[in-house]
Amino acid sequence: MNKKLFKFTGLALGLMLSLTACSEKPKENTDDTSKIVQREEVADEKKEEKIEEEKNPSENNQKLAKLYNKVLDEIDTYEFSDVEYGKYTYSYALVKTDEADYPQLLVAQDTDFGLSYLKLFTVNDDFTDVFHDDELISIGVATAGGFRGIIAQNADYNALIYTTFMSGTGQGQEEKITSSIEDKSLKLKREVIWEGRIDTKAQDDSEEIDFSEIEDRDKLHDLANIKDVEYVKSLEENKEEKPEDINKEKVENPRENESKNQSQPGTMVATGVVRVFNHDEMIAYQKSNPKMLSDMGEHYTVLILDKTIDVTLPIIGGDGDMTKNVGLISLPEDMMSYKDKEITISFGPRDGYWQSDVSLPMEAPRMNQVKVLE
Repeated sequence: MNKKLFKFTGLALGLMLSLTACSEKPKENTDDTSKIVQREEVADEKKEEKIEEEKNPSENNQKLAKLYNKVLDEIDTYEFSDVEYGKYTYSYALVKTDEADYPQLLVAQDTDFGLSYLKLFTVNDDFTDVFHDDELISIGVATAGGFRGIIAQNADYNALIYTTFMSGTGQGQEEKITSSIEDKSLKLKREVIWEGRIDTKAQDDSEEIDFSEIEDRDKLHDLANIKDVEYVKSLEENKEEKPEDINKEKVENPRENESKNQSQPGTMVATGVVRVFNHDEMIAYQKSNPKMLSDMGEHYTVLILDKTIDVTLPIIGGDGDMTKNVGLISLPEDMMSYKDKEITISFGPRDGYWQSDVSLPMEAPRMNQVKVLE
Protein backbone atom coordinates (compact mmCIF):
# COMPACT_ATOMS: atom_id res chain seq x y z
CA MET A 1 0.00 0.00 0.00
CA ASN A 2 2.71 2.43 0.94
CA LYS A 3 4.67 1.54 -2.14
CA LYS A 4 1.62 2.20 -4.34
CA LEU A 5 0.97 5.51 -2.60
CA PHE A 6 4.58 6.55 -2.97
CA LYS A 7 4.55 5.56 -6.59
CA PHE A 8 1.32 7.47 -7.23
CA THR A 9 2.68 10.50 -5.42
CA GLY A 10 5.84 10.44 -7.55
CA LEU A 11 3.83 10.22 -10.75
CA ALA A 12 1.65 13.13 -9.67
CA LEU A 13 4.67 15.25 -8.76
CA GLY A 14 6.32 14.49 -12.10
CA LEU A 15 3.15 15.43 -13.95
CA MET A 16 2.90 18.73 -12.06
CA LEU A 17 6.52 19.59 -12.81
CA SER A 18 5.95 18.81 -16.48
CA LEU A 19 2.85 20.99 -16.62
CA THR A 20 4.67 23.81 -14.84
CA ALA A 21 7.55 23.65 -17.31
CA CYS A 22 5.14 23.70 -20.22
CA SER A 23 3.25 26.70 -18.83
CA GLU A 24 6.41 28.72 -18.18
CA LYS A 25 7.93 28.21 -21.62
CA PRO A 26 5.18 30.03 -23.58
CA LYS A 27 5.42 32.95 -21.14
CA GLU A 28 9.05 33.39 -22.05
CA ASN A 29 8.15 33.41 -25.74
CA THR A 30 5.39 35.96 -25.13
CA ASP A 31 7.81 38.38 -23.47
CA ASP A 32 10.25 38.10 -26.37
CA THR A 33 7.49 38.60 -28.90
CA SER A 34 6.25 41.66 -27.02
CA LYS A 35 9.70 43.18 -27.08
CA ILE A 36 10.02 42.52 -30.79
CA VAL A 37 6.64 44.12 -31.46
CA GLN A 38 7.60 47.17 -29.40
CA ARG A 39 10.85 47.56 -31.31
CA GLU A 40 8.99 47.28 -34.60
CA GLU A 41 6.43 49.87 -33.48
CA VAL A 42 9.18 52.30 -32.47
CA ALA A 43 10.92 51.72 -35.79
CA ASP A 44 7.65 52.32 -37.65
CA GLU A 45 7.04 55.54 -35.72
CA LYS A 46 10.52 56.81 -36.54
CA LYS A 47 10.01 55.86 -40.17
CA GLU A 48 6.69 57.72 -40.23
CA GLU A 49 8.30 60.75 -38.61
CA LYS A 50 11.07 60.69 -41.21
CA ILE A 51 8.56 60.41 -44.05
CA GLU A 52 6.51 63.26 -42.54
CA GLU A 53 9.66 65.36 -42.17
CA GLU A 54 10.56 64.69 -45.78
CA LYS A 55 7.06 65.69 -46.84
CA ASN A 56 7.19 68.91 -44.80
CA PRO A 57 10.80 70.14 -44.70
CA SER A 58 9.65 73.75 -44.38
CA GLU A 59 7.13 73.72 -41.55
CA ASN A 60 8.16 77.13 -40.17
CA ASN A 61 8.46 78.72 -43.59
CA GLN A 62 5.01 77.40 -44.47
CA LYS A 63 3.61 79.01 -41.33
CA LEU A 64 5.48 82.20 -42.16
CA ALA A 65 4.15 82.33 -45.72
CA LYS A 66 0.63 81.79 -44.40
CA LEU A 67 0.97 84.65 -41.89
CA TYR A 68 2.42 87.01 -44.50
CA ASN A 69 -0.35 86.11 -46.93
CA LYS A 70 -2.86 87.05 -44.25
CA VAL A 71 -1.12 90.40 -43.71
CA LEU A 72 -1.39 91.16 -47.43
CA ASP A 73 -5.03 90.06 -47.49
CA GLU A 74 -5.80 92.47 -44.64
CA ILE A 75 -3.37 95.24 -45.58
CA ASP A 76 -6.08 97.92 -45.58
CA THR A 77 -6.48 97.42 -41.82
CA TYR A 78 -2.93 98.69 -41.19
CA GLU A 79 -2.12 102.38 -40.92
CA PHE A 80 0.37 103.77 -43.42
CA SER A 81 0.46 107.44 -44.48
CA ASP A 82 -2.32 109.98 -44.31
CA VAL A 83 -2.86 110.12 -48.07
CA GLU A 84 -5.57 112.72 -48.55
CA TYR A 85 -5.48 112.92 -52.33
CA GLY A 86 -4.67 110.75 -55.30
CA LYS A 87 -4.71 107.00 -55.57
CA TYR A 88 -2.42 104.35 -54.15
CA THR A 89 -1.73 100.65 -54.48
CA TYR A 90 0.32 98.14 -52.48
CA SER A 91 3.39 96.07 -53.27
CA TYR A 92 5.62 93.87 -51.13
CA ALA A 93 9.06 92.28 -50.84
CA LEU A 94 10.81 89.74 -48.60
CA VAL A 95 13.84 91.26 -46.89
CA LYS A 96 16.36 90.49 -44.14
CA THR A 97 16.88 92.89 -41.25
CA ASP A 98 18.35 90.58 -38.60
CA GLU A 99 20.38 87.39 -38.16
CA ALA A 100 17.41 84.99 -38.24
CA ASP A 101 17.29 82.56 -41.16
CA TYR A 102 13.85 83.62 -42.35
CA PRO A 103 12.72 86.85 -44.03
CA GLN A 104 10.70 89.84 -42.92
CA LEU A 105 7.82 91.23 -44.97
CA LEU A 106 8.21 94.78 -46.32
CA VAL A 107 4.98 96.32 -47.63
CA ALA A 108 4.91 99.51 -49.70
CA GLN A 109 1.98 101.86 -50.07
CA ASP A 110 2.69 103.24 -53.55
CA THR A 111 1.14 106.64 -54.24
CA ASP A 112 0.54 108.25 -57.63
CA PHE A 113 2.67 111.27 -56.70
CA GLY A 114 5.98 109.42 -56.78
CA LEU A 115 6.52 108.32 -53.19
CA SER A 116 6.02 104.98 -51.45
CA TYR A 117 5.63 104.48 -47.69
CA LEU A 118 7.09 101.29 -46.23
CA LYS A 119 6.00 99.20 -43.24
CA LEU A 120 7.97 96.21 -41.94
CA PHE A 121 6.44 93.00 -40.54
CA THR A 122 8.08 90.07 -38.76
CA VAL A 123 6.99 86.92 -36.92
CA ASN A 124 7.12 85.88 -33.27
CA ASP A 125 9.26 82.99 -31.98
CA ASP A 126 6.69 80.23 -32.47
CA PHE A 127 5.43 81.44 -35.87
CA THR A 128 1.90 82.11 -34.65
CA ASP A 129 1.62 85.89 -34.96
CA VAL A 130 3.23 88.94 -36.60
CA PHE A 131 4.56 92.26 -35.33
CA HIS A 132 4.99 95.46 -37.32
CA ASP A 133 6.83 98.74 -36.84
CA ASP A 134 5.16 102.13 -36.39
CA GLU A 135 7.91 104.04 -38.19
CA LEU A 136 7.33 104.54 -41.90
CA ILE A 137 10.17 104.74 -44.42
CA SER A 138 9.71 106.90 -47.52
CA ILE A 139 11.22 105.99 -50.89
CA GLY A 140 10.79 107.15 -54.46
CA VAL A 141 10.98 110.45 -56.31
CA ALA A 142 8.90 113.34 -55.01
CA THR A 143 7.13 115.42 -57.66
CA ALA A 144 8.04 118.55 -55.70
CA GLY A 145 10.83 119.44 -53.29
CA GLY A 146 13.52 117.24 -54.83
CA PHE A 147 13.40 114.35 -52.32
CA ARG A 148 14.83 111.01 -53.46
CA GLY A 149 14.80 107.80 -51.43
CA ILE A 150 16.11 104.30 -52.22
CA ILE A 151 15.92 101.10 -50.16
CA ALA A 152 18.32 98.19 -50.72
CA GLN A 153 19.29 94.85 -49.17
CA ASN A 154 22.85 94.67 -47.84
CA ALA A 155 25.25 92.00 -49.07
CA ASP A 156 25.24 90.15 -45.71
CA TYR A 157 21.45 89.76 -45.68
CA ASN A 158 21.01 91.21 -42.20
CA ALA A 159 20.14 94.88 -42.77
CA LEU A 160 18.52 97.34 -45.15
CA ILE A 161 20.46 100.21 -46.72
CA TYR A 162 18.36 103.40 -46.92
CA THR A 163 19.72 106.23 -49.07
CA THR A 164 18.11 109.68 -49.27
CA PHE A 165 19.17 112.94 -50.91
CA MET A 166 17.85 116.18 -52.36
CA SER A 167 18.19 116.46 -56.12
CA GLY A 168 18.82 120.21 -56.04
CA THR A 169 21.86 120.14 -53.78
CA GLY A 170 22.82 116.49 -54.09
CA GLN A 171 23.35 116.35 -50.32
CA GLY A 172 22.23 113.14 -48.71
CA GLN A 173 22.94 110.30 -46.33
CA GLU A 174 22.88 106.53 -46.10
CA GLU A 175 21.48 104.56 -43.15
CA LYS A 176 21.82 100.95 -42.09
CA ILE A 177 18.47 99.69 -40.77
CA THR A 178 18.14 96.59 -38.57
CA SER A 179 15.23 95.32 -36.47
CA SER A 180 14.53 93.59 -33.15
CA ILE A 181 11.53 92.53 -31.07
CA GLU A 182 11.10 94.48 -27.83
CA ASP A 183 8.05 94.13 -25.55
CA LYS A 184 6.09 92.34 -28.28
CA SER A 185 6.77 95.19 -30.69
CA LEU A 186 9.00 95.50 -33.74
CA LYS A 187 11.66 98.19 -33.35
CA LEU A 188 13.91 99.62 -36.06
CA LYS A 189 17.49 100.65 -35.38
CA ARG A 190 18.80 103.27 -37.83
CA GLU A 191 22.52 104.01 -38.07
CA VAL A 192 23.92 106.71 -40.38
CA ILE A 193 26.87 105.16 -42.25
CA TRP A 194 27.55 107.84 -44.89
CA GLU A 195 26.90 111.53 -45.55
CA GLY A 196 27.82 113.80 -48.44
CA ARG A 197 27.00 114.59 -52.06
CA ILE A 198 25.27 111.65 -53.68
CA ASP A 199 27.45 111.79 -56.80
CA THR A 200 30.56 111.21 -54.66
CA LYS A 201 29.18 108.11 -52.94
CA ALA A 202 31.20 104.97 -53.66
CA GLN A 203 29.52 101.89 -55.07
CA ASP A 204 28.72 99.07 -52.63
CA ASP A 205 27.42 95.50 -52.83
CA SER A 206 23.87 96.24 -51.71
CA GLU A 207 21.04 95.43 -54.14
CA GLU A 208 17.94 97.53 -54.64
CA ILE A 209 14.88 95.69 -53.37
CA ASP A 210 12.54 94.22 -55.96
CA PHE A 211 8.89 94.78 -55.02
CA SER A 212 6.01 92.65 -56.35
CA GLU A 213 2.41 93.69 -56.80
CA ILE A 214 0.27 92.58 -53.89
CA GLU A 215 -1.77 90.27 -56.12
CA ASP A 216 1.37 88.36 -57.13
CA ARG A 217 2.10 85.91 -54.29
CA ASP A 218 4.85 83.93 -56.06
CA LYS A 219 7.48 85.04 -53.54
CA LEU A 220 5.42 83.68 -50.65
CA HIS A 221 4.70 80.46 -52.52
CA ASP A 222 8.43 80.00 -53.05
CA LEU A 223 9.11 80.79 -49.39
CA ALA A 224 6.78 77.99 -48.27
CA ASN A 225 8.82 75.48 -50.27
CA ILE A 226 12.23 76.48 -48.90
CA LYS A 227 13.58 74.19 -46.19
CA ASP A 228 13.77 75.72 -42.73
CA VAL A 229 17.10 77.42 -41.89
CA GLU A 230 18.02 77.46 -45.58
CA TYR A 231 16.47 80.78 -46.62
CA VAL A 232 19.73 82.76 -46.79
CA LYS A 233 21.35 79.84 -48.59
CA SER A 234 18.60 80.03 -51.21
CA LEU A 235 19.25 83.75 -51.70
CA GLU A 236 22.93 83.16 -52.27
CA GLU A 237 22.27 80.31 -54.70
CA ASN A 238 19.74 82.32 -56.70
CA LYS A 239 21.79 85.50 -56.83
CA GLU A 240 22.11 86.45 -60.46
CA GLU A 241 25.34 87.69 -61.92
CA LYS A 242 25.19 91.27 -63.05
CA PRO A 243 25.54 91.74 -66.82
CA GLU A 244 28.68 93.31 -68.17
CA ASP A 245 28.41 97.06 -68.63
CA ILE A 246 28.63 98.61 -72.05
CA ASN A 247 32.23 99.26 -73.13
CA LYS A 248 33.50 98.15 -69.72
CA GLU A 249 37.00 97.82 -71.11
CA LYS A 250 37.09 101.56 -71.71
CA VAL A 251 36.56 102.43 -68.04
CA GLU A 252 38.51 99.70 -66.26
CA ASN A 253 40.88 102.31 -64.74
CA PRO A 254 38.81 105.50 -64.38
CA ARG A 255 41.53 107.22 -62.33
CA GLU A 256 44.34 106.67 -64.79
CA ASN A 257 45.77 110.14 -65.49
CA GLU A 258 46.20 111.37 -69.00
CA SER A 259 46.97 115.09 -68.73
CA LYS A 260 49.74 115.03 -71.33
CA ASN A 261 47.29 115.17 -74.24
CA GLN A 262 47.25 118.98 -74.41
CA SER A 263 47.84 120.74 -77.70
CA GLN A 264 48.50 124.12 -76.09
CA PRO A 265 48.13 125.84 -72.70
CA GLY A 266 44.48 126.25 -71.70
CA THR A 267 43.27 123.77 -74.31
CA MET A 268 42.24 120.22 -73.50
CA VAL A 269 42.22 117.39 -76.03
CA ALA A 270 40.35 114.09 -75.77
CA THR A 271 39.92 111.06 -78.04
CA GLY A 272 37.15 108.50 -77.86
CA VAL A 273 33.99 107.01 -79.34
CA VAL A 274 30.74 108.96 -79.53
CA ARG A 275 27.81 107.10 -78.02
CA VAL A 276 24.14 108.05 -77.70
CA PHE A 277 22.34 106.68 -74.63
CA ASN A 278 18.73 106.80 -73.57
CA HIS A 279 17.90 107.22 -69.88
CA ASP A 280 18.07 103.55 -68.92
CA GLU A 281 21.28 102.96 -70.88
CA MET A 282 22.96 105.95 -69.23
CA ILE A 283 21.89 104.69 -65.80
CA ALA A 284 23.26 101.22 -66.56
CA TYR A 285 26.55 102.50 -67.99
CA GLN A 286 27.29 104.67 -64.97
CA LYS A 287 25.98 102.07 -62.50
CA SER A 288 23.55 104.61 -61.06
CA ASN A 289 20.41 103.73 -59.15
CA PRO A 290 17.36 103.98 -61.46
CA LYS A 291 15.23 105.47 -58.69
CA MET A 292 17.59 108.39 -58.17
CA LEU A 293 16.50 110.10 -61.38
CA SER A 294 13.23 110.14 -63.26
CA ASP A 295 13.09 109.09 -66.90
CA MET A 296 12.02 112.18 -68.81
CA GLY A 297 12.68 110.67 -72.24
CA GLU A 298 16.11 112.26 -72.56
CA HIS A 299 18.95 111.11 -74.83
CA TYR A 300 22.58 111.77 -73.99
CA THR A 301 25.39 112.24 -76.50
CA VAL A 302 28.68 111.43 -74.80
CA LEU A 303 32.30 110.82 -75.70
CA ILE A 304 33.69 107.67 -74.07
CA LEU A 305 37.41 108.35 -73.83
CA ASP A 306 40.16 105.95 -74.86
CA LYS A 307 42.16 107.28 -71.92
CA THR A 308 41.08 109.42 -69.01
CA ILE A 309 42.15 113.08 -68.86
CA ASP A 310 42.11 115.91 -66.35
CA VAL A 311 39.37 118.44 -67.19
CA THR A 312 39.28 121.93 -65.68
CA LEU A 313 35.97 123.81 -65.95
CA PRO A 314 33.94 126.27 -63.88
CA ILE A 315 31.27 125.01 -61.48
CA ILE A 316 27.88 126.31 -62.52
CA GLY A 317 26.39 128.40 -59.76
CA GLY A 318 29.66 128.18 -57.81
CA ASP A 319 32.94 130.03 -57.39
CA GLY A 320 36.06 129.24 -59.39
CA ASP A 321 37.11 126.23 -61.43
CA MET A 322 37.33 122.55 -60.58
CA THR A 323 39.59 119.86 -62.03
CA LYS A 324 38.54 116.23 -62.25
CA ASN A 325 39.94 113.17 -63.97
CA VAL A 326 37.23 111.76 -66.25
CA GLY A 327 36.64 108.99 -68.73
CA LEU A 328 33.43 110.43 -70.22
CA ILE A 329 32.46 113.85 -71.58
CA SER A 330 28.93 115.09 -72.24
CA LEU A 331 28.79 116.56 -75.76
CA PRO A 332 26.45 119.15 -77.30
CA GLU A 333 23.23 117.63 -78.65
CA ASP A 334 24.09 118.58 -82.23
CA MET A 335 26.96 116.05 -82.20
CA MET A 336 24.58 113.10 -82.30
CA SER A 337 25.51 112.67 -85.97
CA TYR A 338 28.95 111.40 -84.82
CA LYS A 339 27.32 108.38 -83.16
CA ASP A 340 29.63 105.32 -83.01
CA LYS A 341 32.54 107.22 -84.59
CA GLU A 342 35.94 107.69 -83.00
CA ILE A 343 36.89 111.36 -82.92
CA THR A 344 39.33 113.72 -81.25
CA ILE A 345 38.05 116.98 -79.78
CA SER A 346 39.59 120.04 -78.20
CA PHE A 347 38.01 122.59 -75.89
CA GLY A 348 38.97 125.36 -73.55
CA PRO A 349 38.27 126.03 -69.87
CA ARG A 350 35.26 128.23 -70.77
CA ASP A 351 33.67 125.89 -73.29
CA GLY A 352 31.80 123.87 -70.68
CA TYR A 353 30.96 123.50 -66.98
CA TRP A 354 30.49 121.10 -64.08
CA GLN A 355 26.86 120.61 -63.02
CA SER A 356 25.88 121.47 -59.45
CA ASP A 357 22.76 119.29 -59.34
CA VAL A 358 22.30 115.53 -59.49
CA SER A 359 21.65 114.70 -63.13
CA LEU A 360 22.89 112.49 -65.95
CA PRO A 361 25.56 111.87 -66.94
CA MET A 362 26.94 111.86 -63.39
CA GLU A 363 30.28 113.55 -62.68
CA ALA A 364 30.84 114.32 -66.36
CA PRO A 365 31.89 117.68 -67.82
CA ARG A 366 29.08 119.31 -69.82
CA MET A 367 30.36 120.87 -73.02
CA ASN A 368 28.63 123.82 -74.68
CA GLN A 369 30.96 123.63 -77.67
CA VAL A 370 33.98 121.63 -78.83
CA LYS A 371 36.22 121.53 -81.89
CA VAL A 372 36.47 118.25 -83.77
CA LEU A 373 40.09 117.64 -84.77
CA GLU A 374 39.70 114.22 -86.39
